[in-house]
Amino acid sequence: MVNQEKKQRILEQLSQEEVKLGRPMKLRRYLAEINPNIVEAQAAVGKLYREDSPLDAKTIAIVNLAAALVTRVPMCVRNNMQAALKAGLTHEEIGAIMAHAQFIAGTAVFSASLEGLESILQEQKA
Repeated sequence: MVNQEKKQRILEQLSQEEVKLGRPMKLRRYLAEINPNIVEAQAAVGKLYREDSPLDAKTIAIVNLAAALVTRVPMCVRNNMQAALKAGLTHEEIGAIMAHAQFIAGTAVFSASLEGLESILQEQKA
């Protein structure tokens, strides 16, 4: 059973975060409705990453954006592009991150394809 007080508190916190971000946090809000403990735990882990990180905010934004681009989740890409701009990245820097992510993702596709091709060729030889 969901603790209604905890759920309400977390939804209020999300509303405050949404105001700061200037956008709705649809996924976190949905998760809070289902199981507020998940959202609370995610927030705690996120806080630990931010507080205990040797990386500055701009570097974290670069890493997060690159990961979002490679995983190709539209909501994550959009949110991390906005976070990158807020962290001080320029449009040129974001474009460079996009180019690097595309190169790495393309290399991964090529590598996986090559392994598959080699497997097929070896089967044909046998």
